[in-house]
Amino acid sequence: MIKMMSGRPQTAEEMVHSVLQRRILQGTLRPGERVDLDVIAGELAVSRTPVRTALRQLESEGLVKIFPHRAAVVSALSASEIEQIYAVRVHLETFAARESVPNLSDADLAELRQIHDRMSNLNFDANPSGFADQDRVFHLALYRGAQNPFLSHTIDDLRKASLRFLAAYVSVGRLPTSIAEHAEIIEAAEARDGERVAKLIRRNLERTGQVVAAFLAAQAS
Repeated sequence: MIKMMSGRPQTAEEMVHSVLQRRILQGTLRPGERVDLDVIAGELAVSRTPVRTALRQLESEGLVKIFPHRAAVVSALSASEIEQIYAVRVHLETFAARESVPNLSDADLAELRQIHDRMSNLNFDANPSGFADQDRVFHLALYRGAQNPFLSHTIDDLRKASLRFLAAYVSVGRLPTSIAEHAEIIEAAEARDGERVAKLIRRNLERTGQVVAAFLAAQAS
């Protein structure tokens, strides 16, 4: 069944991207595994063109690597890469929090509460990609008050680059802890305490980066 997105039918490209992204994030397609364009096109009853488009988007998100004249391959996971990504995210997202929080409206804060409630009600193990979607929406809403689209876009790109580590994130049991940390962030935001929110975000990101990097390093050894 094709989902509705923003009040319109989902395109073939969006459908293929959604299916492949979910399989990669949930570990059905594992690092190093080939993603054959013709096989996917046949399975999903689409032409090769939307599959190519979806694979290019997945490559931009760091989830696959495309080689000339070869099928795409699910990207390998690297402890050093997650450390680098999270180090940059810490700097940008704490800055965004300080800039944004004092400017958040009551409506913005209510929206953060609603997103948090949806995240809290998700079945983490069955729907890790759903958690990732809501986490992304939460943080973009949190940083809206900075009124800096370039900053938000850069943070969003880095968050997409982090998606490939979601299966490891689930494996180390960080999701329930993350929900509790988001609740603390909302409380500090409601107090318009940008510095407190920045500290909580730093703690959240540093802990996540450390435990996921350690997990990946142990898997590689």
